[in-house]
This record gives sequence, C-alpha cells and structure tokens, in this order.
Amino acid sequence: MQWVDIAVLVIAVVIAYGKIFGAGFISWDDYEYVLHNKDIAGVSGRHIAGWFYHFYIGNYHPLTMFSYAVDYLIGGQQPFVYHLTNLLLHCCNAVILYLFINKLQPNRLVGLFTALVFALHPVQTESVSWIAERKTLLCGLFYFLALLQHVRYVQQPSLKSMIWVVLLGTAAMLSKGVGVAIPIALVATDIWLRRDLMSKKVWIEKMPLFVLSIVFGIVAIKAQAAEKMLDLHPVSSFFTTVLFAAQAYVTYIARLFVPVNLSVIYPYPQKVGLVQYLYLLLSLGIMALAIIAYRKKWLFLCGGIVFYTANIILVLQFVQFGECLTADRYLYIASIGVFFPVVYHLFNWLQHKAKQIFATVACSLVALLLLVSTFIRNDIWLSDLKFFSAILNTFPNSAVAQYSVGALYTRMGEYDIAESHLNAAVQIDPANYKAWYDKGALHLRQGRVVDALEALNKAISLKDYTKAYFSRAMLYEGTGKPELAIADADRVLADQPQNARAYYIKADCLEQQGNATSALENYNQAISYEGNEALFYIRRGLLFAKTDRAAQALSDLNQAVTLNPNSGEALYYRGMVKYRAGQSPCADLQSALTHGYKQAGEAINKFCH
Repeated sequence: MQWVDIAVLVIAVVIAYGKIFGAGFISWDDYEYVLHNKDIAGVSGRHIAGWFYHFYIGNYHPLTMFSYAVDYLIGGQQPFVYHLTNLLLHCCNAVILYLFINKLQPNRLVGLFTALVFALHPVQTESVSWIAERKTLLCGLFYFLALLQHVRYVQQPSLKSMIWVVLLGTAAMLSKGVGVAIPIALVATDIWLRRDLMSKKVWIEKMPLFVLSIVFGIVAIKAQAAEKMLDLHPVSSFFTTVLFAAQAYVTYIARLFVPVNLSVIYPYPQKVGLVQYLYLLLSLGIMALAIIAYRKKWLFLCGGIVFYTANIILVLQFVQFGECLTADRYLYIASIGVFFPVVYHLFNWLQHKAKQIFATVACSLVALLLLVSTFIRNDIWLSDLKFFSAILNTFPNSAVAQYSVGALYTRMGEYDIAESHLNAAVQIDPANYKAWYDKGALHLRQGRVVDALEALNKAISLKDYTKAYFSRAMLYEGTGKPELAIADADRVLADQPQNARAYYIKADCLEQQGNATSALENYNQAISYEGNEALFYIRRGLLFAKTDRAAQALSDLNQAVTLNPNSGEALYYRGMVKYRAGQSPCADLQSALTHGYKQAGEAINKFCH
C-alpha cells in the first residue's frame, strides 16, 4: 500500500502544478538568480567559490546556486528545466514527509493525508511555482531528510545516524537561512516521539546543530544587511513590532485553514488598532495551549505548536527585512506543525472503522478542493502581467503593489499606464524609496531628464539604494556630466564590485574626459565580468582605433559582430576601421545599412563609389 500512497501523492502534485510547465521566468528575482547570473553558468572551482563567498539578493545559499548550475548545464536558460526541478523537489518533499509521519505513528492514512494537504495547499505555490524560491524547496528536502534520519536515530541510536542528522541539517542551512530552525524542529519531533525533554542526552545530541544555527543565523543577517534589506519598513517601537509579529503568527495559521485572498505580498497594516491586541491575546493563548498540552500529554498537539512556532518565529519581523509583514513561502515547512496534528487527531478521534471511512472521505474531499485551488492559483505564475496584476487586485492600496505593476508597464513600454501606478505608489507612501526609484527609471526612459533626476535624488535621500545610484550614473553619463557619473558608478561598484555595466559607464565617462588609459582599464573590467555584451567590445574597439591600434580594434569589432551579427553599429565601425587600415569597408557598410544604421549610407557614397 505504501507504493500506492506514494503514487497518489506524486500524481496529485503533477496534476495540481501541470500548467506551470508552460510558465516562463518572472521578473521578480528570477532574472537575478538565473537569467543574469553568470555564477550558475558552470561548476568550476571559480563558480563554486562564488556560491560560498557571495550573497544573492540578501541570501546565502551555496547549495541552491549549485542546483541552478545543474539546471543550467541541462537546459541553459529554458524555464521548463527549472520548473521541472522545482516540481521534482516538491514531490520528493511530500514523499519524505509521508515516510516521516508514518514513522511517528502507525496509521498510514495520517501520513498520506498530511502529505497530501501539505503538497496540494495553494500557499505552497509561491515556493513551487516561483523559480527564485528554489531555496525553500531544497532546504525542505534536507530538512525533511534530517527529521526522518532523527527518528531512525532515536529508534536505533548510533553515531553514524547522529552524524547524518548533523550533515543533513547543515545542508538545509546551506540551502536557505530558515534551516537554522532545525534543532528546535528536532525537539518537536522528540515530543512526538514521547522522549523525556528533561534528559540531558536530548539536548547534548543537538548541540552541533545549535552551534551551526547560530553561525548561519549571523551569516543570514549579514546577507540581508549587505543587500540593504534590513529595516525597509521600520516600526515605531518594540511593542509595535511585537503586535505585528503576533498578527503574523495568527494570520499564518488562519491562512492554512482558510486559503482565500492569497497574495505574493501582504503589506504591513497602515496603523495599530484593536485587532492587533486581539492577535496578541490569541498568540499568547496558543503558547499557553502548548504548555497545557505538554502537561496533559497531548503530545501531538504540543509538538505541532512547537514545530510551527520554531519555523515561523524567524520570519515574524522581529528582525525587520523586506517590505511585507508575511509571505506564503514562509509556511512551506512551518505548515507541517499545523497539518500533522489536525489530521492525526481527526483520525484518532474517529477510531472506529466506520468513522475512519468518514475521515478518509472528508480528507479526500479537502485534498481535492486544495488540488483545484492550487491548479487555479498557478495562473498568476504564467506571465509577469498576471503575476503583478494579482497583487494589485488584492491590495490596491499597497505602495509595493502599485510600484511593482508600474515597473512592469515601464518594461513593457506602456509609459502612461506605468506613470499612473507609480504616481499612486508615491501618493500612498511618499517615503517608499523603491517607488521613487521606479519613477526615476520611467522618466529616464521617457527622456524627461529633470523629472528623472528629481525622482532618483528623492530615492537616494530616502535610502542608500545601489540601483538608484546606477540609474543616476546613466543619467549623468548621457547628459555630459562625466565627473558626477563616475562618482555614482564608483558608489555602485563599492556595493557590486562585479557590476560590468557600472564599469562600462565609468569607462565611457573617462573616455569623455580624455583619459584613455583609465578608460581602457574599465572597459577591460566590464568585459571580464560580462564577456557576451557586444556593446562593450564596440566601445573598446573604438578606443583602440582612436589610439592607433587597428589590429586590436578589428579584433574587438569582429567579436562584437560575432556576438550580435545584426548590430548595424558594430558592422559600420568595423567597416570604418578597415578603411583606415587600407582594407575594403564596403561589405560591412552595406550590411550595416541593411540592418538600419543610416550613417552607413553616407559612408558608402563616400568610400564605395
């Protein structure tokens, strides 16, 4: 029967997530993790070192980057491969969870339905359908394996089993920072296994993981700080922080029981009211229930509360990061602390065979309902427009939702629609630096230099934001202010020393100032970090041409044409360099004209007739 249960689990998950195979990348972090991330383009020593020494969008997860690199080796930048890996990881996690639950108690239906509810619940779509959230799935894989191995260790103690628990727990932490909760999750498992928590052995055996949790916890905070993601929504006092944390603690549970109005962001409340105090009372009540349950030997309930709390407390914004109070992805592991006790007690209370059939039918209907909900929920992951529109429909008064949609329409070239959303964002929250940054980026595309500069200056005054410095550097570069552009480019490079575009801007401005030597050094840096950009070779080639190095100029322009055969600019300049070197430019000039580079027409009339 076990293999039948596993087959049911996997088939149900594939049906629920079937449409995701047709989804692409979402511009919300997918680009940074995959499309624009050179660190996953191989598995050499340099790449591996990068995974262990770099932070990625405020996260430290070397094993997650390794998984992306494997996907890249298999399918390059084909989104299907990344979605398939996510789905396979989710299926594996559901199966391991099934095995784990059935190690804790004898009723295989409890394991099956706990795993089904976990795997099919629509809050999990954020972790499964979002390529950038691979870290949660991979962390879950090692996390669940560590829990399963811990049960085996308790049932048949051995040093080998203990070492495996530590290794798997470490792998979970190397996949995502929330893996640091695993020592307390093991304590929750001990409660489910009816171990004596007063025994020193229970705590000593977990000391290696407690120490590692402290280390990785510090690294996680440093990663957030390095990307300036801490304190993005500062609250007025510690007590207000506690009130918001209590609200998050309770609403996460409510979302598991009533998964309606789901969103990929849940903004902070605009003010503190009576409802936050009610949430605080409910939170304290749940904590008290855990103590009562332990004393009364309601151990599955007690262990569930401990498990849920251990995994959710890290993301209750006591240390404030990001701009939202809650996010569905944080429930991926924590939800087990709710699902398992509920399913277990349902079947335990209905022990009679006839009543067991009732519980099985009821749980099957719930699983079917969740499957349909997840299938529908996955619509939002099929395109950027559906994704961001769903946020806005749920939270129209959220500045985050408004500027996210505005940024999307900017990328689509729908500037009037973009501006209406960005204006709404800064009106809702005048202190939101990202809204001002996106407004500046829009005006820069529109050619409204004064408005762009005003918005970017406002963003920088609110937050030391690297992207705003980069956009302002571009603005200064294009308006003949090389000194200011270089200063902003240097500011970008202080935070992002491998930013090829910043080196390019700096090189161009140094060239404007007549400093050919320094300009060449910065063009070299740009190419070393982004060697597939034709524009960098064009500009370095032109610099070589200006300094009478025709052979090097032709080499760079040849490379530019190889990288982008349709570049009329590269073809034109290659033709002109050939002419200066005594070669025929006409074929290149004709090709440049064919590709729309109008200057080539004048050159043809002058040099080819």
